[in-house]
Amino acid sequence: MTSNNPWIRRALAVAAGTAMMSGLAVSSSIAAPTAGQQATAACKAYSMSLTAAGDHIQRDFEATTPPAKTEIKGATGVFPQTRLSSAMLAESVDSGTLFSGWMVSGDSMYEVGYQADQERKLVPGSLLKKRVGGGWSVFTDFETSRYYESTAPTAFRRINQYALRSDGTLFRWTMSGDSWTKPVSAAGFSSVRSMALISQTRTYETFIATTKGGALYTVHLPTDETMKPTVKQLQPSGSWWQPYVDLIAQRCGQYGTLLLAIDRNQRNGKLYAIGHADGPATVVKELGWVGDESLPDPVNFGWVSGLGVNPPLNGE
Repeated sequence: MTSNNPWIRRALAVAAGTAMMSGLAVSSSIAAPTAGQQATAACKAYSMSLTAAGDHIQRDFEATTPPAKTEIKGATGVFPQTRLSSAMLAESVDSGTLFSGWMVSGDSMYEVGYQADQERKLVPGSLLKKRVGGGWSVFTDFETSRYYESTAPTAFRRINQYALRSDGTLFRWTMSGDSWTKPVSAAGFSSVRSMALISQTRTYETFIATTKGGALYTVHLPTDETMKPTVKQLQPSGSWWQPYVDLIAQRCGQYGTLLLAIDRNQRNGKLYAIGHADGPATVVKELGWVGDESLPDPVNFGWVSGLGVNPPLNGE
């Protein structure tokens, strides 16, 4: 698969040339499950992390009781001093996997990417880190939504960038090539501790959010220029959501969500199965802890396969 992002295509060209000189074989490599596979197998929460030194690690958690963990160590030292990361794109390419996304380091936003070989080691010459802009030290949460429709007569694709500022203002930009365009914002989210994307359609996107008081909410955001939020409470304050600084969500079945909630202080997390979001009537089932001190890294985020490979999130 070849990326539609021109900058990533340049990275791929460099990496592919190096891989050919190294004599690497073709591999199908990494891929999240398709809709059909989701219907026949236990759901998984697909997470990635970065250590303080910038080592890239993948941890996947299966929705069994207790949850089962698979850990794969990736390239080392690729993105040190990262503070925030959105979900990365992991595309299968000749000789390995191409990782790409956006990360915040210091006060700057960067578009990042690299190619890993079949052993998840960095392909020499493939690491890229391109500065997007400054002013990011005041942001506390960041996520990328990649949405794709292949329905005739024309395909539709959209990449939205969401960021929560420390004063409680939620921002959204829509990608046009390499540019961040159509900026809109909504105030009133100062109580939010963490957010994760759970729904994507052509007309709206929905986040699940925890608050500093321990409540659980959904935030429904139209994709038009108003971005007027509709907020619904799933569980009230004091519902034990306070410790979770990072949320990673994955579609589970036709209408559900598998949510990994990470407590950085205790270096662990808990897995939840959440039914189709419907305010207080939403089913929230605790599946269990993912293991003592099994999530020790300061930066945690999700990952997705190439556009069109996985069905859109459908949690609301």
